[in-house]
Amino acid sequence: MLMASQAMALDFSIEWKPFFLDPRLPGGEGKDKLEHYKAKFGAERVAQMMPRMVQTFADEGIPGYSIGGRVGNTLDSHRLLEHALRVGGPSKQDALVEVLFDRYFLKGQPLSSRSVLLEAAAACQLDGADALLESDGLQEDVWTEVEGAYQAGVTGVPYFRIDGGGRGKEVSGGQPAEVFLQIFSSLGPPLAASLGFSAGSQIAVHGLKSKREHNGMAGTIIGMQGSDRLQVRLENGVELALKPENLKALAPNVADGVTDVM
Repeated sequence: MLMASQAMALDFSIEWKPFFLDPRLPGGEGKDKLEHYKAKFGAERVAQMMPRMVQTFADEGIPGYSIGGRVGNTLDSHRLLEHALRVGGPSKQDALVEVLFDRYFLKGQPLSSRSVLLEAAAACQLDGADALLESDGLQEDVWTEVEGAYQAGVTGVPYFRIDGGGRGKEVSGGQPAEVFLQIFSSLGPPLAASLGFSAGSQIAVHGLKSKREHNGMAGTIIGMQGSDRLQVRLENGVELALKPENLKALAPNVADGVTDVM
């Protein structure tokens, strides 16, 4: 993403979707990860995988990967990620993902553990995690997403859906950066322009009915959300996906240094 942002002046809005490789894994503290992998793939294959995975992480500048530790059911972690997206937008969800990846891949902690999840939420200042995990909130939403992925033929992760407003593409498995650069190039410039805006445009929000407290606030277009909404970062840091009719373009008033609505 960074390479594309620099080479093509693109802005990205990233959402992490739930998927279960093994929904039968236990919750709580889970089970021994290495023993689980040996039972699933065979000891010989695991022995071949380990040095390759360590090297892959090291090549990306992430030392400390270990196949050891615990593994467990990830339903609660996916519920928490969906909660982060809803209350804090893609940036908050992405921050939580980074913490969870660190806990799982580098520290060997199970993402089924309530304490691990609450510590991760606290690390990225995500409110409401305790109340969510004490309830069954968002379980149905997570399962709906997962079932949709199964029905679409997704069988593993990573799996990427790149939305280009009707010209989207899908990529399965780990791929080199060049593959993504080619896809981004083929999709052309950001579709925000087709909605009357462009990435980086300064806007003011108006006409919102469900989130009226944001009306009148200024912000910046940072990308697309689907094919008909624009991802906006407001002056208070909140990110929203809004329709064009709820935005007014702003332009600097050179004469007095203030901002006028166009």
